[in-house]
Amino acid sequence: MNPTRSLVALALCCATSLAQTVIFPPDYVAVPEGPFNAPNLPLAYGTSRVQCLYESAYMSVPAGHQITSVGFREDTSVGALSMGRSLQLEVRMGYSDKNSSNITATFDSNFTTTPVTVFGPALFVLPNLRDPASPLANGRFSIPIAPFTYAPAAGQNLLVEYRVFGTSGGGSPFNYYMDRADFYSPVVNGPAGCPHTTGTPSLTLDPTRPGYNFGATVTQGPSATLGVLAINIGTGLVAPFSLQPLFSGIAPTCTGQVSPLGLATIGITTGGSGYANISWYIPNNPVFSGIPIGSQALLLDFFSPGGLVVSNGCEVLTGTIPRSSYVYANAPPTSVVTGSRILNYCPVTFFQHN
Repeated sequence: MNPTRSLVALALCCATSLAQTVIFPPDYVAVPEGPFNAPNLPLAYGTSRVQCLYESAYMSVPAGHQITSVGFREDTSVGALSMGRSLQLEVRMGYSDKNSSNITATFDSNFTTTPVTVFGPALFVLPNLRDPASPLANGRFSIPIAPFTYAPAAGQNLLVEYRVFGTSGGGSPFNYYMDRADFYSPVVNGPAGCPHTTGTPSLTLDPTRPGYNFGATVTQGPSATLGVLAINIGTGLVAPFSLQPLFSGIAPTCTGQVSPLGLATIGITTGGSGYANISWYIPNNPVFSGIPIGSQALLLDFFSPGGLVVSNGCEVLTGTIPRSSYVYANAPPTSVVTGSRILNYCPVTFFQHN
């Protein structure tokens, strides 16, 4: 066998095996479909200049590794076919000292370093999305780029710029529905609570994030009674444990599902239908992202064993608003100076790196 060919084959094999793909936002590894879609940014805004900023604290590409492609995925909630078009495209990468909340509307001022052209200017054909005749592998496509070493300095974030000099559709924006992220805040329910004479209390929590309310709803509780919502901030649900050592005579089916360590309580009163709602504001600060909150309702009921019933436990993880923002303009990319900003906007993005 030709030794040169063997070495080339081995190199290609190793390069392929070492290639990895990361997703932004990083918590979308566990989310097959975001709640929104991006109808035309960043690639379907016609003749345009579009900048996408990705905060380094949420970027999973290891420092010093080379990014070799950038990709997006179709939005599966949109049933209609999105027709692709041909673009005369240039992609540039660099770093910015701006972040997702203070990126400016002036394109050039967002680059802290001199941007590097990693694709084109050259023809790039956007594939059709949601096309049953030609489905995309894993529902996504990518733009191959010249390797870009990801090595931001302290305080710098990745800035990707798409310059579209013309399209096969005449340069106008067009609908091209890609999946778009929002905050990811999963909710987990524990085992059912214990029944009273007319039902079993049920607790539900709303997905939330900093800047939103923590929202809890009790249904099917005893009518017009008092109780508490037990809350453990920083600790989610625990394995069910007996409440009988704490509340004499309580039914054995009434189990505790939140840790008593660090527990706080909020008083609640149910209405005539056994309904109660509790909410409080989570400060709009990213330090409150990614925090589990375990909760369980305890309600007085005179005719239940021990005079008390409990709901299921419920846990919510506070989400992180996408730390990505866009600046965009439908104009010749080499002459446009300023654009419109859209903060915390994030079509789900895939970065392949070595």
